[in-house]
Amino acid sequence: MSRFIALIMGLLGAVGTSQGPEFTQQYIQNLTGRVAELQNIVDRFDRTVADENMSRQEGLQACRSDEPILASLCGGITDDVTRYETLSAQLAQLTTASEWERPVMLARDFDRDIAESTYAAYEPAVPATAAGGAYALAGFAALWLVTSILLGIITAPFRRY
Repeated sequence: MSRFIALIMGLLGAVGTSQGPEFTQQYIQNLTGRVAELQNIVDRFDRTVADENMSRQEGLQACRSDEPILASLCGGITDDVTRYETLSAQLAQLTTASEWERPVMLARDFDRDIAESTYAAYEPAVPATAAGGAYALAGFAALWLVTSILLGIITAPFRRY
């Protein structure tokens, strides 16, 4: 019975971890859309301040002015520029990493809003890549081993030698 439970837990681990590469791929697609949307906003801001012979930084500094009308007109552009720079950096990291590294990188550093919206639309997929298969194998081995050890410890006093 212990072996059967360990096998079931291993299979659950395989199914769960095999989704890492697929979820990461869908996260990257979501992230790409967010970066493109923010890029349009930042580009428009850059063109506007360039028309006034200002750099982006000078334009952002002007937005922090004590003038209420200027602060109001600028809206959340400072936040948009900061978010654009942060998400662009994350996208560059994820797209240059190998498909083996991406799920681990994403687990360490993700944007909560993007992860939640990705999860809301996420549909599990059968791993058809080497990375998906490797993650499945690692998940199976890890959960099978942990379950086997725990069940061995729990059932040891009841075994006949």
